[in-house]
Amino acid sequence: MIKGSCFYLRHVRKEDVATLLDLMNHPDGKGDYLPLDIMLPGTAEKKFDDESRSKDVSETFLIIDENEKIIGRVFHFKTVPYFNAREIGYGLFVKNLHGKGIMTEAVKLLTDYLFKTLLINRLEIHMSVGNLASEKVAINCGYIKEGIARGAIFCRGKHGDIAMYALLRHEWEAL
Repeated sequence: MIKGSCFYLRHVRKEDVATLLDLMNHPDGKGDYLPLDIMLPGTAEKKFDDESRSKDVSETFLIIDENEKIIGRVFHFKTVPYFNAREIGYGLFVKNLHGKGIMTEAVKLLTDYLFKTLLINRLEIHMSVGNLASEKVAINCGYIKEGIARGAIFCRGKHGDIAMYALLRHEWEAL
């Protein structure tokens, strides 16, 4: 468990999977910038079961509020086999909590955890170009914009551009 100011991060438990799947599959939980793909129950169970045995490929943390409710998630995964890096993803499921700094704090906690526990040199955050809230989280966590991947995502029937941000270990150490 990783403690935040008004929440904590913890791994997904078997009893969380059904609730998490509902939150992840609900259109409101996807916001305006995530694909509307629906994760199948068997796929979700296998993914989180695999993560419970090894964090080599991916690891998900739930953001749990003081009432023990799932309000969001942060996760990391290996993208390119030869990169000494991880990509971070995140989502806040409760709309009235948007803009309160919860996701920025959760991403900072995950960033610290990853640099302190993994021998990696680089963390990345990618988001749709128009996703200003996600871009603000990356900037507030010290990530630096490296460029735009043109036409890199297919979402809601069309291709879109992705903004790419990264934080290197020595930059994190200087924060």
